[in-house]
Amino acid sequence: MDKEPETYEELIRMKRCVDLTKYYELTKEELDTVYNFLLANKNGIIKANKNSITLMIGNNISTAQVINARCKTSTVDGLVMSNTIFNVINHYTSSSSSGRSSGGSSSNNNNNNNNNNNNNNR
Repeated sequence: MDKEPETYEELIRMKRCVDLTKYYELTKEELDTVYNFLLANKNGIIKANKNSITLMIGNNISTAQVINARCKTSTVDGLVMSNTIFNVINHYTSSSSSGRSSGGSSSNNNNNNNNNNNNNNR
């Protein structure tokens, strides 16, 4: 990526590679590998998870190249990148509280109140 982009397509590809470094620790050589892969493979796809970046053509995992790269942030689980897309997969943490348990206990309280009212009316 030492050369200046000459086309809009090259500029976008370079920007996506720079954006990749916001999320993953990469050497200059690894970044050049990603850029050159996308340059050579118009249908190339890059899929990243917490510990690695996989360069593949289509969904063909058998010919994929893997770069060991650590994700810089815990807010991201991975990303998908190509010559046409750049999608970050954000980390999702479910809430520890559950609406079911509180709803269940309140309905039991209503049943107990109804039983008490029925007993008092007799």
